[in-house]
Amino acid sequence: MQSDVELFEAIVDRFRDRMVEAGQRMRAARSPREFYETEKTVHELARELADAYTSQVLSHVVADAERIQEASDGVRATAGGQGIVMRPQGRRRTPVRLLGGTTVHLRTTYMSTQPRGAGVRESRGKAGTGVFPVLDELGICNKATPALRLRVAHSVCEANSVADARELMRQSGLKLTHRVALRLTYATTELALQARKRAVKATRTGNAQGEFAGRQVVVCVDGGRVRVRTALRGRPPKGGRRKFRRDWREPKVLTLYVLGEDGRRDKKVRSVIDGTLGDADEVFLLLLYHLRRVGAHKAASVTLLGDGAKWIWVRAKQLAKDLGLAADTPFTEIVDYFHVVERLTEFARSRVGWSDKREKRWVLEQKKRLKRGWIERIVTSIEPHLTRAERKKGTEVDYWVRNMERMRFARYRKQGLPNGSGAVESAVRRVINLRLKGASIVWKEEHAEGIVHLRAHSKSGRWDELVQTVLENSRWTPKARQKLRVA
Repeated sequence: MQSDVELFEAIVDRFRDRMVEAGQRMRAARSPREFYETEKTVHELARELADAYTSQVLSHVVADAERIQEASDGVRATAGGQGIVMRPQGRRRTPVRLLGGTTVHLRTTYMSTQPRGAGVRESRGKAGTGVFPVLDELGICNKATPALRLRVAHSVCEANSVADARELMRQSGLKLTHRVALRLTYATTELALQARKRAVKATRTGNAQGEFAGRQVVVCVDGGRVRVRTALRGRPPKGGRRKFRRDWREPKVLTLYVLGEDGRRDKKVRSVIDGTLGDADEVFLLLLYHLRRVGAHKAASVTLLGDGAKWIWVRAKQLAKDLGLAADTPFTEIVDYFHVVERLTEFARSRVGWSDKREKRWVLEQKKRLKRGWIERIVTSIEPHLTRAERKKGTEVDYWVRNMERMRFARYRKQGLPNGSGAVESAVRRVINLRLKGASIVWKEEHAEGIVHLRAHSKSGRWDELVQTVLENSRWTPKARQKLRVA
């Protein structure tokens, strides 16, 4: 077997003449266009060289008897933990796409599940039942290396569309079809969401060494809008497409950040952003997980910011209890100032017979009271202008009474706490609105949730954490073959 040095030199020899020729043309360039073309050629050759070297290394690794035995034993042990017996199927040929876009065909050992019980024949499941042990050991699945899957997923979640992502990748030498780009992206989102689900369930205590420990922590929650589709039951019409129901859903987005000494967000500490299409309970479970993960249970203070939605505030005290904050750690609930002002403005506009001048004067007066925390005076000013139907319904006064202590903005300013939830509103715009929401854009629910999760990591500067999570959870999971009784 060739040594690594010999293997590398053999690969380099294949590219030496082409690289030297490209260098000569680059040296002879006399215009921006000529230099542009030659520089692209050099980078393309470097990409081809990297893929060629990776291909040769993989070919040696998958043929190494010791590695095959070691990887096969690992697969048997993993499957055995679930009572599944694996059996070798000999060597099979499988395509693998590398980071540079080159597809290589590797011939290596393949294993599949052993059917259990008499009178049972095998039926391959949707997700497959077999595994290439050596490739699995390296995280190679979905016919692609982990580096390629993550690069494609990052491009697709960041770009405005799959077409834009493909164009950007094509400019860097990576050419993929629309279908392959989506397949690799959704394979990544599936791994990431499964890992998150397990982590949320397993995390029961806080991380005392978390980066938010000892800091003033701010938590914001808000919702966006995404259109999802659900397949209708029944067979599709002959020669036609399956029919779908399209519904608007409200994905919930959360963001966590810490305050600096000046009372503003400390940009030296990365924020945490995440989101889900789940219900309110799922949002708060996710929020609790992230707070524990970053050590917020040891925070100097915790502030929860949001709009006036009841689903947020009825769960606030339980969140503080589950987080396990010390008895002397302040936990403050604040309704976003700008949402409150918007509610005042809408109330004034809905009054019959009020002129624009009167509306503006009334709102300006209430804003002054709001800044001073005089909420009782605002309620007193609202009550005389309520209609009979509004009095009977009682929701307007209930909103102000229910959130009264969350609107003491003068007090919060003295404490150096934020009054607005602009951080999460910005997150909703960047994570959801600029990618998932738009004319004629409809998602499957699981795909929308996956893209939200990936974009949240990217926009918060925590893509490296998602990469680590995906790599740690890329190994094969045993799936027994379906049991079909023989007639």
